[in-house]
Order: sequence, then C-alpha cells, then structure tokens
Amino acid sequence: MASRGFIELLRLADMARARKNGRQGGQESDWQGIVFEIGGQRLVAPMGEVSEVLTMPEYTSMPLVQPWMLGIANIRGRLLPLTDLSQFLHVPSRLSQMSQRKVIVIDHDSVFSGILVDQVLGIEHFNRSQYRSEAIDSKSPFAPYNHGKFFKDEQDWFVFMPSLLAQDSRYIDAAI
Repeated sequence: MASRGFIELLRLADMARARKNGRQGGQESDWQGIVFEIGGQRLVAPMGEVSEVLTMPEYTSMPLVQPWMLGIANIRGRLLPLTDLSQFLHVPSRLSQMSQRKVIVIDHDSVFSGILVDQVLGIEHFNRSQYRSEAIDSKSPFAPYNHGKFFKDEQDWFVFMPSLLAQDSRYIDAAI
C-alpha cells in the first residue's frame, strides 16, 4: 500500500467524485489513466504503466550525465533514477520550483525510473468508444511516446506511453 499510496488517494478521490456525480463508485470502465501535465500539454498514461506517483523526493546528483538526469533518490531502499521529462523533451516547464512538481514512477521490464512532470491531475476513466487511433501532431516532442487519444468532454486526451519512453535509447543512455 505504501508504494502505491498516492495512486490509492487518487482512486479514492475519484470514487468520491463519482458518487457525488451519481456514478456508482467502483464502476468499471474500459480504460483508466493517470492524467498529468507538462509544459502546458495534458496527457494521460495507462494505469498499468505507472507504478506510483510521488512528491519530489530528496536526491543525489550524479556526475557526467545528461542535464535532464537529475540524480538518484532512495525510495524505500530502492534506488530511483530521476529524470526531468521537460528537459529531456525540450519543453519548458510551467513550474519554476522543483518541489511543486510530481514524479511518475515507471517500472517497465528492466527500467525503474522516476519521471518529473509539472503536475498530476488525477485518474480519468474512458470507454473504448472514446478511443481514436489519431496521433498527436508529428512535430510534437511527445509524438514518439504517443499511442492515440481519447475524445471525451469535447477535448482530446492524448495517451502517453511510459513503456515507449523506457525503450528509447536516448532515454536509457543518460551518460555523457
């Protein structure tokens, strides 16, 4: 429970909103994702690809790494490399203070990594009928990690796949 504490809080908040709006809590949807924002772009990552969400932890900087590699944090005895996604993608962050930002933790195959984003907005539920295979603009820095979108509430919810980021050789090789 401790490792998934923030996600559990998001789930409970979502259940409370659902009950307030007349939707039954615990009602299954076809797809759920963690909504986050970076550089003004709202994205949604599949729940299954996010192992937890953290506030910015204390970390130790590392020498001879790319500028987007912030350092290593000790999270419950496990070393978590922290990367600034906005720097990696060359997208300006909208928050100047690191302490205000959130960390999305991915644990995909052999990649255990913390991705620093501007904010995490909660959990969103989608139905299969809302999915579109339309990709984000090919010029977008998020394009290599995009897998279609959901169209809901008259807006596009582009899907960001942390697993695709974890397979990117530029991301994996942070050494200078």
